[in-house]
Amino acid sequence: MSYHILFSMLVIITATASYINHRFLKLPKTIGLTIVTLLISILIMVMLNYSPRFFMPIHTLLSGIDFKDTLLNGMLGYLLFAGALHVNAIDLRRQFLSVAYLASFGVVISTILTACALWAVAQILQFPIPITHCLIFGALISPTDPIAVLAVFKTTKSVPKKIKSRITGEALFNDAAGILLFVFLINIFSFHLEDITVTGVLIEIIHEAIGGIVAGWLLGMIASIFLVKVDDKEVTILITLGVASAGFIFSQYIGVSAPIAMVIAGLVVGSQCKKARFSKKTTNTVNDFWGLVEEVLNAFLFVLIGLEMLTIEFPTILIFIGIFAIIIVFIARYISVTIPIILKINASNRRFYFKENILMSWGGIRGGISIALALSIPGQNETIISITYVVVIISILLQGSTFKWAVNYLFPCNQATLPLTQTPKPIPKKS
Repeated sequence: MSYHILFSMLVIITATASYINHRFLKLPKTIGLTIVTLLISILIMVMLNYSPRFFMPIHTLLSGIDFKDTLLNGMLGYLLFAGALHVNAIDLRRQFLSVAYLASFGVVISTILTACALWAVAQILQFPIPITHCLIFGALISPTDPIAVLAVFKTTKSVPKKIKSRITGEALFNDAAGILLFVFLINIFSFHLEDITVTGVLIEIIHEAIGGIVAGWLLGMIASIFLVKVDDKEVTILITLGVASAGFIFSQYIGVSAPIAMVIAGLVVGSQCKKARFSKKTTNTVNDFWGLVEEVLNAFLFVLIGLEMLTIEFPTILIFIGIFAIIIVFIARYISVTIPIILKINASNRRFYFKENILMSWGGIRGGISIALALSIPGQNETIISITYVVVIISILLQGSTFKWAVNYLFPCNQATLPLTQTPKPIPKKS
């Protein structure tokens, strides 16, 4: 089936779901689009039992979209570049140590805790899952999706900037970290162990990570050199598109982490925009165009998540394990983000920082990256794919729909951003 037909169907469904949500449901886009497309998928599967001749072609058409290839080799580079463009590099630099921890050791800790707990739950439910598969699940479920979270942040000013920077920065970098850890585990647990050593794989990961940083910085600086000298919308758009498309392919070709390269390139170009090195027209064009690209691609992504239900089987036992897994994932994330706080702060401030960590944990919504990685497991492990899909859907619908309530509850006003050891200064009375 041609890519043009598949793309046309995706656009039609996304437009229809967006209209229904905007006109009737009035939910956050991520929640509304996921719900509408899930209902479409369920309706198609139900109607297959009554009118297979009519609905089977529709099912075949919609299930023909390759989610893994579309996201990992198509949309991911543009999404990461667009997301990094709008990050405040100064605020991110202030939270560098926290973001670096969350996107490295935090991912590893969360992976190990998730794997051990999932293995134990599966044993209790008498549906044993090999510990190797549990570790792979822990790695692919670690990356978080900031889309729904950032939408809430735009509507409130009570959340401290450092939390916004941590969540945004972590979501950008832990996608790459999760992918690298996932590849590491897949290589270690593959059937060709005689050709692979842990040291060799670690060296390759370090090479990909450092190479991705260098490649992204070079791409961003080269693009900035050209953008400084132009004052034309079309040229500006083409230059940035070239970085996000050709830069992603180039990074893959030279064997470095393309996701990391796109994040760094976006941060470099975005920081140059904020330093006013570009003309006002160029800056506005970059922000407006890539803001629109991000919105459209995110809409496509959540529609694809809903449609992927057509290709996945859901035995009852795996649904129950998936429900337990979402609880496990949340607890593991909370522990992973809390460890540095326990080590470095005194008891008088812990209550305040634990509130931040609860918000960061609840804001760790899982998304399409986890599903794409599950689908890329060699041999198509149906157990892990089903559990991953259940966790992602529950995370989007439950955490995404209640995150704004959590923000308002934990940080009801601007005074909430002050540590408990500080008291706000009294407002002088008017004479």
